[in-house]
Amino acid sequence: MNGMFRRIRILHIIASWQSGLGNELAAFAERLEPDEFEYEVCTLDLRWSYDAVAYMKLRRTLRRFQPDIVHTWDTSSQLYAALQQGNPKIVAEKRDAAPTGQTPLYRNEKTHRFIASRKMDDCPKTVIIPPSAIPGPFSEPMPAEQLLEALDVPLVEPSGDYYPVLQPQYEPARRNFKAVPPNATPYIIGIVLPLTSEHRILDALWVCETFKHVHLNYHAFFIGEGRAQEECLRYRDRWKLFSRVHFVGGQGRSGWALTSRLLPSFDALLHLSPSAEHSNVILSAMSCGVPVVAVETPKSRQYIVDGISGILIPCEDADKETSGKEASSFYRRTAAKKLLHLLENQELRRSLSKAGKERVAKEFNFDKAVQCRKKLYRDIAR
Repeated sequence: MNGMFRRIRILHIIASWQSGLGNELAAFAERLEPDEFEYEVCTLDLRWSYDAVAYMKLRRTLRRFQPDIVHTWDTSSQLYAALQQGNPKIVAEKRDAAPTGQTPLYRNEKTHRFIASRKMDDCPKTVIIPPSAIPGPFSEPMPAEQLLEALDVPLVEPSGDYYPVLQPQYEPARRNFKAVPPNATPYIIGIVLPLTSEHRILDALWVCETFKHVHLNYHAFFIGEGRAQEECLRYRDRWKLFSRVHFVGGQGRSGWALTSRLLPSFDALLHLSPSAEHSNVILSAMSCGVPVVAVETPKSRQYIVDGISGILIPCEDADKETSGKEASSFYRRTAAKKLLHLLENQELRRSLSKAGKERVAKEFNFDKAVQCRKKLYRDIAR
């Protein structure tokens, strides 16, 4: 084949599929024209901060595939790309508001020593790619009763004894919220995050426990899996929430399929994670017309205009890596009050739904991000 018509070879490197970036990479790869681009995806699945086995496998992949461009999607993959002694040009994707051309900063001391001896010019240069909502085959919204029936969730609370669980720590304090007017149709609340402490899953469970005291008719669905799942189940049963709070599983691509099915039926999405890694679910909810209540972080401020396209929860330690147990009582109470206000106010939900859809369509269009990446590939390979 004439070299002028040779396809551009791209190797995508990502730490793991179990994130919003993995879903976005899969959706983006489907839009690469096979007559112009040839690509492979390499997932590191690291066991340690620096995994020599993953490094050697990546080197073998580079020698076999011989890519023209290496596209790294997160900090871990940028580190491994920087360690390679090859000619491929590296695109290091970054989502935060940083100057174009800024070199990635590796904060992990265990991994930093492996690149400290290298010149910073050898590290991949950062390319700013605008965030975008991942398009998906979202299902049509279902009424609450139909959704609960499809998931085998009874409308009537079961009678009998609850499971005895001894967990003395992190006991919720009594609250003085006023009881809300009775609502025949249950509200559906969604939490789409890995079940780990850094994503403040216990805080979301605490909010659900608060609604029990105001006699709110609701059901909360946690989509995700993680190492804190057993702990969450113990607290749910101790607080007598197992008839209202449901952990439906789902992780990676299977979790994305479950999210695409359930997300449009939610009355609200509660997102308390300070991490930017899984913040794309906010855009997905907004594109489905689901109002979002999210903790205030640089990423959520970029997506949501408070009170117009969503609701932000102010928190002084939102940028710190604190677990759910260390979160302040004020922070949890604020999250509960804002979500309760949203559920009680139907007009507010409608206005947020409409504004969220319009903002995603205008500011976070996926096709624009796809074209931006393709143009970058062509310019680099030229």
